[in-house]
Amino acid sequence: YDDLPSAATTTRVRGSDDGTSSGDGGGDGGGEVGGDARAHKRGKLDDGGAEEIRAEATKATTVTTNDALRRIATHMLKPEKFAKASGILKRLMLHEEDGLERAHASALFSCLENAMTPSCRRALAVETRVEYEELFELVAAFAPVVFNAKQRRKVEVFGLYARRINALFGDDSFSFNKAVKFIEEKVETCEAYVETDDVNEADIDVPPAPEGMSEEEAKEMAEAFLRAQRAERNAEIEQRQVEEDIRVALVVALETCASLYSRPWSQTTIDMMANFFHERRGKFSEACRDDIVRIWDELRKKKNARQGQGQSARGVGMTSFERDAARLAGTAVSARGAVGGERLKDGRGESAANLFG
Repeated sequence: YDDLPSAATTTRVRGSDDGTSSGDGGGDGGGEVGGDARAHKRGKLDDGGAEEIRAEATKATTVTTNDALRRIATHMLKPEKFAKASGILKRLMLHEEDGLERAHASALFSCLENAMTPSCRRALAVETRVEYEELFELVAAFAPVVFNAKQRRKVEVFGLYARRINALFGDDSFSFNKAVKFIEEKVETCEAYVETDDVNEADIDVPPAPEGMSEEEAKEMAEAFLRAQRAERNAEIEQRQVEEDIRVALVVALETCASLYSRPWSQTTIDMMANFFHERRGKFSEACRDDIVRIWDELRKKKNARQGQGQSARGVGMTSFERDAARLAGTAVSARGAVGGERLKDGRGESAANLFG
């Protein structure tokens, strides 16, 4: 049997490199090979090989996750594929065994950036509005862990469109008022807009080289100083651009509310929001200020048309807030808020309490 070709082939495969059989005649050789392999493996583990193996496994997992994120990013560019791609991305973020890490930041950010290409207004499309809101609600939980400071600022801009502005379209008055309040608080955090001029590199004063320094060293020092100044200037420009993107998003929120003015239950809130923006228009750039004034003026005209003298006399076309305000304006109520009996007939006591039913 050992002389058969099949047996010889099996022996060569199982034996050593020089053809030594692992059968009865080559048992010692096979044992030596197996023993050497096991000893080599033990030596690798003893020399820190376990950490190396774990590092390789982690690298393979990272590469696999990043590859999946890059494939998803290509589909995010296409609006017709966004709903499906965002669902896959959400499942990947939720079911990844070790969770997304800083190593996945670049690939994940590419997905979000492509989702907002060519414009962040894409998130407001009625067909995918819910998917955008759900995706960025989840991204907001991962942002502090995964993204760096620069990426977090951009994700904040994306979230204003996907989460805050989309919340304005709902039929729930509580959610609507909550979204409006958040937007107004965001306006308050904005600093007054200041137009800044770009600094030309030729205008930067390079400090003189110390005495005794060679010409080559002085040149290297000057180049290093210019590189540092250039990097600082670029960071400042990026920061200003993000701040301007936030201002534009806030104006888009006001514009969205203006488009929803036909809903009677939100008209008073929208009127107050327009006045809020108009009073703080100095926080915005010139282009944004023009949009704020235009929206405020349009809403004011709509309000005046709704509260025409013929209608206001009968209370028609007025919201409940406006009717109560008009009723209060024509009622004599004690400024001191004194307590009196019903028979005093001077607006105090129960008469004032009955004013609002």
